[in-house]
Amino acid sequence: MGVFLVVLGGIFWAVSGVLAKYLFENHYSVEWVSFYRLFFTGILLIIISLRHFERQIFTQKSTLMSLLIYAAFGLLLTQYGYFKAIFYTDAGTATMIQYSAPLIIMLFLCFKEKILPKKLEIIALTFILSALFLIATGGNLSDFQINFWGLFWALGGAFGVAFYSLCARHIIEKYGIFLLMGWASLIASGILFILLLGKIPFYPFELKAYLAMAGIIFIGTIGAFCLYLKGVEYIGALRASMIACIEPVAAAFMSYFFLKTQYSFLELFAFSLIIISVFLNAMKRKPKID
Repeated sequence: MGVFLVVLGGIFWAVSGVLAKYLFENHYSVEWVSFYRLFFTGILLIIISLRHFERQIFTQKSTLMSLLIYAAFGLLLTQYGYFKAIFYTDAGTATMIQYSAPLIIMLFLCFKEKILPKKLEIIALTFILSALFLIATGGNLSDFQINFWGLFWALGGAFGVAFYSLCARHIIEKYGIFLLMGWASLIASGILFILLLGKIPFYPFELKAYLAMAGIIFIGTIGAFCLYLKGVEYIGALRASMIACIEPVAAAFMSYFFLKTQYSFLELFAFSLIIISVFLNAMKRKPKID
């Protein structure tokens, strides 16, 4: 049951990327999708976790500052960067590149603790760098045409994932993930509103577009989130994080079947390198059995 829930959660997460790409192809802006996803996700998660409301989040300066930093440099950077990357590339490519976050975390911890990476970590890092090179260049240096902004925003999203994974753990453990995600999403939408000077695009009502937006919020965000966390209760965080690697694979497949996105052999090879690198990075955390 735990494996099924995590797999379904990963597929649901992939749905949000594919639906976002559908909206971008139909001339809806990244800012519109990002703002309303964050805003309504925040409202709904706060309602879900209302009985666990903690005033200390807003009365303790250190906690409030951690929440604001998490919202701005973790959640907003992750989600906005992810959608921007999808806008410039596609859902599969953006999701794959964002999965380089575990390697960013590894490099940061090695630097912080002043230790060298282990053998598996070096191999994983080599795979990630090789994959990014193949995605950026297509393996052809004679006709070097890098999608700079796609790569930039995807890596920005990956840094966002790494940031909140490292910096938000203590307040999540203290107040709970749903409550923190709810307030962080709402705050992040407010920050985005300020950065855009209140100029959130307005679009006339179109049923397909609003159904896609509802799918991003209810299926690709809240549904995926609930399924993944429930799966973690059954099988643990390590197994869940490895199984969740189905997300970029599902995003690539759905992009191919529903949006007719074409991938070259080299891109598919690069995707496989990223998936292998995530598994290698997770393997080093396995406890030794005597």
